[in-house]
Amino acid sequence: MKFKFYLILVSLLSSSFFANCQKSVSTDKGAQSLLFAGIAGTCFSIDTCFDQYAKTTDEGASFQVYDGSGNRIYARQSILDYNTYRPIASGSKWVTAITAMRAIDCNANSGTYANCGTVTTGTCATGGTLSLSRTTGEVLGWTGTKGTITLRQLLSFTSGLNAGGGNGSGQASCISTLPVGATGTQKDSCVNEIRDQSTGTPGALYQYNSNHMAVAQRMLEVSCAKTWSTIFTQLIVTPLGWDANQAVWSGNIRSTEPTDGSLSGAYGLTISPEHYARMLNALLTNGTAKNTSGANIANFLSTTSVTEISADQYNGAKIGYSQFSAFGYRWQYGLGNWRFCTTTDVPAECDKDLISHSIGINGFYPWVDKNRSYMAILAVNNIGRKNGLSLLPASSTSLFFAETVRPLIHTQIGK
Repeated sequence: MKFKFYLILVSLLSSSFFANCQKSVSTDKGAQSLLFAGIAGTCFSIDTCFDQYAKTTDEGASFQVYDGSGNRIYARQSILDYNTYRPIASGSKWVTAITAMRAIDCNANSGTYANCGTVTTGTCATGGTLSLSRTTGEVLGWTGTKGTITLRQLLSFTSGLNAGGGNGSGQASCISTLPVGATGTQKDSCVNEIRDQSTGTPGALYQYNSNHMAVAQRMLEVSCAKTWSTIFTQLIVTPLGWDANQAVWSGNIRSTEPTDGSLSGAYGLTISPEHYARMLNALLTNGTAKNTSGANIANFLSTTSVTEISADQYNGAKIGYSQFSAFGYRWQYGLGNWRFCTTTDVPAECDKDLISHSIGINGFYPWVDKNRSYMAILAVNNIGRKNGLSLLPASSTSLFFAETVRPLIHTQIGK
């Protein structure tokens, strides 16, 4: 698998896709040698691999590994501290999916599930009982074929919603330009724009873009009669002890102008890796998260929700756009996360060596390996100044590092 992955990275170098979507960089020759000769050829410990990788980053990096009980068994940092809040780009998708499943669990039985706030039993009632099968027609009033789109399809990018009417990874411009405190009318106008520009058939096509999650967020807002900020704060920020002043969503993380992040669930969150780990622990341990003191939060998620998040959600959909399939690698997708395995077309076989992850274009890379009972978070915020290779994006350099150290982790934990 590792050899195949390196071949994919080589192919990335000649890709016009990544060349077009990334800002120009000032290539660091030392970083080049570290990435190829250093990480690939001369590091034989996690410490050494990390130290060499960190030299190629814009702001430094941190790396943490947790065992199956949520105990941190490895930690190393360079400049960028474990508790430093930074944008996590597409690492946000996992958070959005978990927030949605928390809302579903709490609406089903708030007496069982932890810290539901005001998202209590039966309160998310618009369109019927909140579930993954609830449709845009039932909740948002959409009609025709697009009214059959389900919350499940939105969170798995199989809803048929295109990016700008095409096949790329972009999004409707209104997502990033919503003003702070955007009204329901403004949000409805944005998701209706997404609907009207889309041509795909729900359930038939997988397309990686931000539009799906924007509509999913609006469905949650309408169904629960609460803003995304309120839902997120009550179900995620408060129980996990995140910093409410820093754990914020932005519609445009590259702009200094404040924007409303209510529809930016695909990319817009700022968080620290230590705090992210408290949430991710729920996927590793079948529902138990961690609070600010490191204590367990039982029933943070139902076991059903954990299974749904990690499961293959394609259901026969064809890949229309995936930045990974462009290079011959057919990773499948769950709810807000990639399913990285060797036998991608057979879910049962994929489950045997599954790595679930939600990598960001800036290199932020969290993953869960339930087969070996551990999880890891590589935290970086690379925006292209010292990326090392002008045609190799930060996400790929992080994957390169992870594929190099994964066997070392497995040796350390004896699995």
